[in-house]
Amino acid sequence: MGYELSERFEAAFNQIHDTLCDYANEHNNHASFTEVLTKARVQHQVIDQYFDLLKQSSKLRNAMVHRKIKEDFYIAEPHQDVVQEMEQLASLLAEPPTALSIASKPVEFFYLDSSISKLINCMQEKEYSQYPIYQEDKLIGLLTDGDIANWFAANIDKLSIEMGQPIGEVFQIVKKDDTKIVGKDATVMDIEAIFKEYLEKNQKIEAILITENGTAAELPIGIISSWDLIRLKTYNFPLLKHT
Repeated sequence: MGYELSERFEAAFNQIHDTLCDYANEHNNHASFTEVLTKARVQHQVIDQYFDLLKQSSKLRNAMVHRKIKEDFYIAEPHQDVVQEMEQLASLLAEPPTALSIASKPVEFFYLDSSISKLINCMQEKEYSQYPIYQEDKLIGLLTDGDIANWFAANIDKLSIEMGQPIGEVFQIVKKDDTKIVGKDATVMDIEAIFKEYLEKNQKIEAILITENGTAAELPIGIISSWDLIRLKTYNFPLLKHT
């Protein structure tokens, strides 16, 4: 009797174990799966998100491998769909999708001394709702279409604005907690965790900016709003969850 599916399952599990060692910065070949899983969970959102699933997979693997009654004999052969889920999980953990893969790019941003006309023209052409504002290549804050509409509504009676005026002379741009910055290596799981954190605190997040190293002193290379999450591929492992 062949055990091709069992061997594929075990190979995928071993690949996951190696990946967890990399995440946990653990190069001890004798480190247990549970040990590196626990270490990696603390530092990496992608591992934390699939922590319970990985524990369940470990139980299934142990049942298959540690209870062999002889060499090259598995007590049970997993279903092909279960094996495919295990292989998909191994690939996902080895190369998790990056935040940049769902981000809007390039980012339309402006400086405090950019003219109002340049901003308005961009709004008409691009129809974006969020515009990072910089001063000397450092993020000052985010200007939204709501901020602009509110300003016009509040100043309608005394409205006097020249299209050549700098943005900084018309709008008060301040850094607020509704904007987060992450580095280019952030994963979509990191983005999901940020949105979840704000949701649990009943707070609104306008946008997540992506820069090279995740600092405000860098120009944006991508921007993510809640709408961008629609492009996020959902990964489900129904069989592994219930094995």
